[in-house]
Amino acid sequence: MKDLIIVGASNAARDVLQVVKEINKVEMTWNIKGFIADTGLDIPKLTNGELEIIGKISDWIPKSDEYYVCAIADPNSKKVVTEKLMARGAKFANIIHPNVEINDYCTIGEGVIFYRDTVIGPNAVIGNNVHINTKIAHDCHVGDYSTVSILSAILGYVSIGTGVFVGAGSTIIPHISIGDNAYIGAGSVVVKNIENNKKVFGNPARETK
Repeated sequence: MKDLIIVGASNAARDVLQVVKEINKVEMTWNIKGFIADTGLDIPKLTNGELEIIGKISDWIPKSDEYYVCAIADPNSKKVVTEKLMARGAKFANIIHPNVEINDYCTIGEGVIFYRDTVIGPNAVIGNNVHINTKIAHDCHVGDYSTVSILSAILGYVSIGTGVFVGAGSTIIPHISIGDNAYIGAGSVVVKNIENNKKVFGNPARETK
C-alpha cells in the first residue's frame, strides 16, 4: 500500500475519506496516515479516534514516499494549498471512486477527485486538481482546480475554465463557455457564456455582485 495524507479537515475532507475507503474495499491501495490542516473539524472525534490531524499545512514538509489528496472544494484555496505543497515536493494522487465511469478517448489530469457515480463522457478533457461529483457529458473541458458539485448537469461541448466553482444542482446547456474563476450558484441554469471572475445565480443564471 501507498501512504496517503488528506489535505484539509472540512466536510469535503470527510467525503474524500469515504471515497478512499471505498477504493480500499475493492483493493487495498492506500494507507491513510491522517489529515493535515491549519483549521477545520475535530477529526479524531468524527472518526471515533481512527484518524488524527498529524500536522499543519503551513509548515508541513512532504516525504518522497507519500501521496496527497487535496480535499478542499473552494478552487482558490485548493490552488494555493496544492501549489504550496507541490513546491515542497508533494505528489498528488488521483482518487477515483470504484464505480466511476470514464468513457473512451478522455484526457484526465493529475490530483483529480471523482466521487461516487461520476461519469466522464467521451472525449472529455479534465484538468489537474479537479473535483467532480456528477456527470460530465461528451466533449467537455474542465480546467485546472475547478470543482463541479453533486447533481449538476454539464452538457455536451461545455468549456469550464480554470478555478471555477459549479454549485450543486446547476445545469450548463451545450456549447456554453465558463470563464476562469467564475462562480455558479447552486441550482443555477446557465444559458449563455460567463466571463472571467463573474458570479451568477438563478434560472436563467444572472450576474450578481
